[in-house]
Amino acid sequence: MSVLEIKELVAGYDERVLLRNLSFLVPEPAFVAIIGHNGSGKSTFLKTLTGQVPYQGQILVQGQPLVTRAGAMARSLSYLPQKNNVAFPIKVRELVVMGLFRQKRLLEHYTASDYARAEAMLEHLHIAHLSQRTFTDLSGGEQQLVWLAQLMLQNAPIALLDEPTQQLDVYHKKRVFDLMAGWVREEQKTVLCITHDLLNLLPLQGYLLNISQPRPTLEKISPEEVMAQQHFLETKALRNV
Repeated sequence: MSVLEIKELVAGYDERVLLRNLSFLVPEPAFVAIIGHNGSGKSTFLKTLTGQVPYQGQILVQGQPLVTRAGAMARSLSYLPQKNNVAFPIKVRELVVMGLFRQKRLLEHYTASDYARAEAMLEHLHIAHLSQRTFTDLSGGEQQLVWLAQLMLQNAPIALLDEPTQQLDVYHKKRVFDLMAGWVREEQKTVLCITHDLLNLLPLQGYLLNISQPRPTLEKISPEEVMAQQHFLETKALRNV
């Protein structure tokens, strides 16, 4: 049984179709880098998987049709959007434990066990020292690691991340990619990650999916494939592909 199968997916907004007849299969837990030009439909694809965009075609998660009800989706997918804004002061441990929100019944409180899981996840990511810090006081790289802790706490079999290394420095970019690779390798999770940082993919194992290609297919990550896809994106305008 495959982890994720997409069949003849068509999706977009109103009259603007961004994805046409997209089909691919992820046979086992893996890292999948989703690449492409701006406007090619990368974020639209993840939003389609999370029920935010209407679509035609089939989406099968672990062999079953995708269910977009909040509780059912929480058991299948976790999602980190491109922009997560926090406009009020909140402790890091409080933000991380909110990763369990969709697993709770209405008005159900977080328990001591929930907080212990949150603290353990912070420890796992080597950022336990940030637990009592105010999230808005952290650097951009530290904030992104906290968001990853919240995402990983959800423990869904498939994680969707939209440009998680955007605007991070070289050190934090590497840390984020290492975490995603470790999650696949050690936890047997499947990670779909939108990225423009192709060179960070060079040491990784997994697949590339170039949404800008006329017929996007999963290609195994290798130095040769990464450089070929980089060349494609540098030399082909979106309107010509």
